[in-house]
Amino acid sequence: MANNNSTHFTLSDNTRVVVKKVLNNKFDFELIMPNGNRKTFLWFNNAINKLGDKKGNVDPVITEAVNQFLAKS
Repeated sequence: MANNNSTHFTLSDNTRVVVKKVLNNKFDFELIMPNGNRKTFLWFNNAINKLGDKKGNVDPVITEAVNQFLAKS
């Protein structure tokens, strides 16, 4: 359940996003996919924005979520 200190928005594929501020530069993202699956990750806004995993794969849903969050900030 989201608290009052969170940001909510929807991505182009109808994935719902909830972002909570954990620290000054740390944000907790929760992605709720259209099929009900959930994906979570932490993002640091003062770090180099490499949105790939250890193998270098980039998740387009995560990329869109971070970009939309930055646009709203």
